[in-house]
Parts: sequence; C-alpha cells; structure tokens
Amino acid sequence: MYKNIFNAYQEFWIKATDFNSKTIRSDWWWVQLINIIIYFFTIPIFLRTFGFNLYGIICIVPQIAIDIRRLNDYGKNWKWIFINLIPIIGWILWFTWLGFGKSSDARSKNME
Repeated sequence: MYKNIFNAYQEFWIKATDFNSKTIRSDWWWVQLINIIIYFFTIPIFLRTFGFNLYGIICIVPQIAIDIRRLNDYGKNWKWIFINLIPIIGWILWFTWLGFGKSSDARSKNME
C-alpha cells in the first residue's frame, strides 16, 4: 500500500506538465490526501515566514495537470476545469467526476 501511495505522489511530480496521459482514480485520491496532510503541516510555517503557503503555489501546475488528466479519463474536455468557479454545485460535480468517475485502469490491466 505504501508503495502505491509513494508511486502516485512521485508520478504527480514527474508528470507535472503532462496534460494528456492517464491518471487512475486511486492515484488522484492518494495525491489529494498527501497534499492535504502536507498543507496541514506547512500552512503554519509558511504563513508565519512568508505570509502565504509556498507549497500551495508550487503545486498549482502539477495539480492542474493531474486534474486535467482525470477529466480526460472521465471523457470531459479540459475546459471543464472552470466548473470550480461555481461554488458548491461546481465543487460537488468536480469531486464526483474526478474522485468517483471512470478510471483508465491502465495500472490494473498491467497487473493482470
């Protein structure tokens, strides 16, 4: 299990500018969990030091990339990323599509 978590997070950074490949659903969830944990620990440090969360700024492009890859897996165009601008309804759709939607199953097919 820890190997899967580490591989998902490593792939998050390796594919930081890859907007076209696939990302399986579990990898997306692991990255979200790891980022929340890191945010929890870095926010107090960076807010006191810089006045903003440096980790959050560094993660913007890789997070957009992984989200667009998941949107592609779900069958939506990258432009649907802007649905996040609609409070509550947009956020619910976003997490439904990315977190519970179709998965490319690329990794699971290789394991068989």
